[in-house]
Amino acid sequence: MNTFLTRTILVLLIVPAIFLSSCSDTVADQIKKEVATVKSQCPSDLGNGVVMKDVNFYEKDKVLEYVCSIASVESIDAPTIGRMKVAMVEALSGSKSGFGQLSVKIVLKQYGYKFRYIYQDTAGKKLCQIDITKDDLK
Repeated sequence: MNTFLTRTILVLLIVPAIFLSSCSDTVADQIKKEVATVKSQCPSDLGNGVVMKDVNFYEKDKVLEYVCSIASVESIDAPTIGRMKVAMVEALSGSKSGFGQLSVKIVLKQYGYKFRYIYQDTAGKKLCQIDITKDDLK
């Protein structure tokens, strides 16, 4: 299942694609602008059978959501979901960029945002959902 785990972690490459560059905008305003740009490029082939189908920002709930499909996967068991989340948290915890001068860790911890990753099969059936919050980070 290492190949599967590696493929799904590719979604983390999306997070650094959202840059917060304008100092005059709030964090939420900057996220909305960048999400609109990324959304216009969906679906986006991330390679290895992973396709980003959609990205959404729920401002009221402070949720940045990525919806991806994974080819050749029919189900994901609980232990694999747990390993995926651990790997994602480690990757996000170590991220020093991605939101301009703000680290992903600061966006999660200081501003209280949450990242949601929804994985589907190619037919659109939900395989799993992984939420990463400030409480997950060290």
